[in-house]
Amino acid sequence: MARTSKTKPKGWHPADIRAEVTKRGKTLTGLALENGLHSSACRAALIRSLPNAEMAISRLLGVPLHELWPDRWDAEGRRYRNVRVENYHDRDQAHGQNSRAA
Repeated sequence: MARTSKTKPKGWHPADIRAEVTKRGKTLTGLALENGLHSSACRAALIRSLPNAEMAISRLLGVPLHELWPDRWDAEGRRYRNVRVENYHDRDQAHGQNSRAA
């Protein structure tokens, strides 16, 4: 599945995820703690990528990761990589910031 910067895939709205977790008798904090995560991990996963928290939410809801967060996960369950992280090395070289610079 090709992603373009012009079309952002629509996933679940964070309020809908929170509501569905609540309907199942859980809280995001409780879910995080039950899964051995920091108490704020599942809440934070609603706004930024935290794979372990996202997986915990997905398991509870019975909804695949790519349906909840299509901009973070593909249909095969693989995370999309952050392109900026992959390009740090190239950026640093372009700006003369390598480990040999004194």
